[in-house]
Amino acid sequence: MFRLVTKNIVNNTSRVLINNNNNIRSGIVGFNNFSTSNTNTTTTVAEPKVIERTPGVAAPNKRATPPKVPKRRPDKIRSIKYEQYSGIPRIAAKGFFRITTKGFDYYFLDVRSSENFAKESVIGAVNHPVEKIDESMKELHDKSSLIMVMGEKERGWPQACEAALKLQNNGFKNVIVIEAGVQELVEKGFFYTSEKDFI
Repeated sequence: MFRLVTKNIVNNTSRVLINNNNNIRSGIVGFNNFSTSNTNTTTTVAEPKVIERTPGVAAPNKRATPPKVPKRRPDKIRSIKYEQYSGIPRIAAKGFFRITTKGFDYYFLDVRSSENFAKESVIGAVNHPVEKIDESMKELHDKSSLIMVMGEKERGWPQACEAALKLQNNGFKNVIVIEAGVQELVEKGFFYTSEKDFI
């Protein structure tokens, strides 16, 4: 014989139950399906099930752990890190545009090859190829002035960093590498000369 468990009793999941030893314990009422059968009919009833629960401790979470979300770009090539250039400060196109609008005095060096500089360049930049930077830096007399260096758009910006490193080794203190190409600078508001139109 089974006790009938009503809907109200089932919904009260934190009720206090009293066992046969008159000890009070807290529990959660659940149920197991139980079937009885005879020769004529089959009856399914619900058997109350008491789940032990320690007061003050949350019940275990039975929800399945969601699967890990795959990376959006698993084949993305990360930027190359050059340890020899780790001490060179860098700036993005947006930051460089801020410097120009604040009225700072600076030298703008484009250390790309003369051929690439002739094809496209930002107005105001002076071409000093990285191969000849040792000779051209003699034209810079004030070693405390701000020097902005732009090179070819490559991962890690090795060309611009190499020129900046040579300038630092010769006593120039404020050398910053611009991590942007001509097109990125044009998109931020710089004027340019080019054989083709970016816009």
